[in-house]
Amino acid sequence: MLLTQDEMKEIDLIEARIVDLEKRIVGNLHSTENYVPIVDSLETTNSLINTSLIGRESASMFMRRLAELDTLLDPAAEDRTLNLSVKMEQVLVMEPFLQHNVRALNEMQQLVSVLDSEAIKNVPSLTRRLEKLTLFYLDRKQETDTMTANIMDLLQQYNTIIMNVTKSFAQFEDVVTKCEIATQPKKEAE
Repeated sequence: MLLTQDEMKEIDLIEARIVDLEKRIVGNLHSTENYVPIVDSLETTNSLINTSLIGRESASMFMRRLAELDTLLDPAAEDRTLNLSVKMEQVLVMEPFLQHNVRALNEMQQLVSVLDSEAIKNVPSLTRRLEKLTLFYLDRKQETDTMTANIMDLLQQYNTIIMNVTKSFAQFEDVVTKCEIATQPKKEAE
């Protein structure tokens, strides 16, 4: 694949930027014997990738279509392909959403003075106080939960006692009624 003159200029420009960036980051490591410049490493990697793609048609086809994929994934590509009526229809469909965003933005602009107030600016300094209040609340909630559980147990015991007393009174009344019936004089048959 032959590159055009513009593409060669772009590659040379990228190479120069990489070399400059390498000099800024690495410094003067060129004097060491194990040092391999990044540009040389990138070229070697590129040639290894190209060599590994030989004989692999699906991967080669994918690599050839990367430029097309980049074009399709470019957000500006949609703007070039859509005609004016389709763009207008998209804007009309999004009109309620856009109006909602405008209203929300206007509300935010009106509330900027509140957001810039001293009370809001002091929020970080109040964090410790809020933490103390939260801990106090959690302690009270735990005490309240314990007390509620104790009250529920007492109510359950109370209900059990009342039920037993009611049963006992019913049994006593039954026994008293039987005793009263037994003590009444019996009428003799005439």
